[in-house]
This record gives sequence, C-alpha cells and structure tokens, in this order.
Amino acid sequence: MFRHHTLHLDHLTVQFDSLTNFDELFDQLLAKGENSEDVLDERIPYWADLWPSAVALSTYLVRSGLVTPDTTVTEIGCGLGLPSVVAGMLGAKEVRFTDYLEDALVYAKHNWDLNCTQQALFQKLDWRHPDPAYAADLLLASDVAYESRFFDDLPQAFRTLCKPGGHILFSEPGRDVAKDFLNRFPQMGFFAKKTVLDVELNDFGFKVGVYELQVTP
Repeated sequence: MFRHHTLHLDHLTVQFDSLTNFDELFDQLLAKGENSEDVLDERIPYWADLWPSAVALSTYLVRSGLVTPDTTVTEIGCGLGLPSVVAGMLGAKEVRFTDYLEDALVYAKHNWDLNCTQQALFQKLDWRHPDPAYAADLLLASDVAYESRFFDDLPQAFRTLCKPGGHILFSEPGRDVAKDFLNRFPQMGFFAKKTVLDVELNDFGFKVGVYELQVTP
C-alpha cells in the first residue's frame, strides 16, 4: 500500500510515504454514485501520490529562509503534505495542513509523524471557500492549478489565507492549461518571482516552476 521515499532536499532528509493503491481509491470514489458530491466535484484521489511540484516547492522552502521560529504556515490542497512536513522540520511556529478530503489529512499526519514530534493542525478546508481564520505568514500551494475551473478562485484564496506582508509559495509543473493564469499574476495584484527547479523523482527528471508571491500594496 505504501511506497517509501527518502528525500534529500539539500541539507534536509525527509522520510515520506505515498500510496500505491490509486485504482482502489478511484473505484471507491465511483462507488459513491453519480450523485455524490465527491463524484460531481471530480475529487479524483490525486492526493495519494507524491508529485514533482511538492518536491520542488519543498526544496525551494529549504533554500529560501522564509521559515523562522516565528512563522505560521498553512498549506492548501495538502494531499500527503510534503511542503508542510518540511516547514515543520525547518522549525515553523505553527503548521496547518488543509485539504477538502479527510483521507488526505489522515495520511498527511502519518508523514508528519515520520519526521516531526511537535503538534500540527490537520483541518478540512475547501480553498474555494477560504476561511480567514486559517490565514498564515506563509501560504503553501503545490500543484493546485491543474484544471482551469480552479483559476477564478485561487487569487481570492491567496489573499484570504496569507496574512498582510506574508508570502505565498505556489508550484506548477508547466501545464499548458495554466500558462495564461500564471502570466497574469501582476494583473491579479501579486508581485511574482519565478524560479525553475530541476527535480528528480522515481528516476525521472522534471522541471517545475515555483512562484514566490506577495500581495501588492
């Protein structure tokens, strides 16, 4: 059921498990019936895998120096939660994992416990309906723009869930569907700095864009 990864992110070594039973999870989704909210919203269990965008965002996080002992962190669409785990290992004051699927949060906690002894928060949240109570100094969003139906809601989620003066780290692997969205960050009211990172995962190489965003005054 688990595939274990030992990830070397510069000076940080992370123990991490992904799931191997995607087909079983997909069948469980379909079994809920065509009128299920999960089926209607196409909540395909992509969360169960470890994706290059999560590795790239986590690597950038290690190198950035954005996490300090006073930093609060929220991750949206956390899936298995690698970026949040790394934030905890870097000494963040508070780490909050959020996803709209309970199963994702269960396995994110599993990965947290493999690496961290301090407490973290694991809370259901659909970032299309962001709760300002979850706002943090640093907002993490790994590969959440994989479908165009998400583009309209992301800017508001970024503004709502990042405290004034804070930073947003957003990673995206260069999908054609997202190109126009990514080019419009300045028009949407964000200062954006893009860094392209080379990532190796499961013996394959990937190039992933990591965007460091701040809300412009």
